[in-house]
Amino acid sequence: MKNGSRTRRELEADTKLSRTTLSVIVGNLRQYGILTEADQSSYGPGRNGRPVKVLRLNPVAGVAVGVELARSRISVSVVGFDGSPVAREHIELSAPMDLAAKVEHAAGMLRTLVGAGEVRPESLVGMGVGIASRHADPRSLADAGGDLQHDPQGVSLAPLRDAVATPLLWDNNIRLAAMAAATENGNPNGDLLYVVLSAGISCAVVVDGALLRGGNGIAGELGHISVDFSGPRCWCGHRGCLERFLNVANVLAEAEKRGQAFESIESMAAAAEAGNRTARAVVDWAAELLSRALTSACVLVDPNRVVVAGELAQFGEPLLEPVRKSLAEQQLEIGPRATIITRAPFSPTSGSDGAAIMALRHWAFAGI
Repeated sequence: MKNGSRTRRELEADTKLSRTTLSVIVGNLRQYGILTEADQSSYGPGRNGRPVKVLRLNPVAGVAVGVELARSRISVSVVGFDGSPVAREHIELSAPMDLAAKVEHAAGMLRTLVGAGEVRPESLVGMGVGIASRHADPRSLADAGGDLQHDPQGVSLAPLRDAVATPLLWDNNIRLAAMAAATENGNPNGDLLYVVLSAGISCAVVVDGALLRGGNGIAGELGHISVDFSGPRCWCGHRGCLERFLNVANVLAEAEKRGQAFESIESMAAAAEAGNRTARAVVDWAAELLSRALTSACVLVDPNRVVVAGELAQFGEPLLEPVRKSLAEQQLEIGPRATIITRAPFSPTSGSDGAAIMALRHWAFAGI
């Protein structure tokens, strides 16, 4: 239910159904364990008499599973009908692993969760899979009936389908995480630019509550906007791409080049906050490069919100404030402009959380 717990009277108003019809539907859903009914814990000042009964989704009656196959991480999330977490697992990869090996490893994680009773295959409504550096064909976005979504080029997702017999959808991992970030009260809404600064740079665009995929399915590659035309050559063939500068390894290397080594982005962020000159200089350098790319992207997309996530988001306000300043200095004189720029707290399961929520929305609440 998008609006959370509801009384029967509220559901009558929401659905415009008669009391008799609604009673039959609610009775069936309670019989199957999808809805639970309990006394309302608080029913307002001045109210006396019998407590009002409220209906809630039973989070374990039907669940969706999400898998993220990121560049240096594999995570699995299970969420209930109400979007609450049921189980979460993740591993950090200490060495490069190809996509086929990641699929096999994730399938093993799913089988372990099933064996431990944390996932019951019969309760699954669907599975979402987020894959780094892969974008789904816009013409094939989910399993339907007997037709399976096209697998990513050169890799089969059959091990995941075999691990839990449930329909599957997959897309770029950051796209699926972005839809979770754009969701409020169960509904995706607004226009969002979602940027992840991690082992590489990923970006997703949500327009009016829907993902922007582009004609070829590759929209949102912010990391391949050039911020220095004379900069180093990127693997994509161009020079000075943002991703060539702002990735975890290169940011740590930049600090070492300036005379001080840090063991992690977290330790560098703490040092910068404490006033360490080298750390602060690197954060300022990163903020300037990020400002160049995001200012251009915001002119093109005009989002209501920009959310920055990933390990580099731990730099916090010193990373984001220069972006706000750069946008404020740009006087387009076309119309009113308000873009909120925030960061998302780092979570190793954000991608799999978003994948699970997308699967839940696609198969459990399609059309609602």
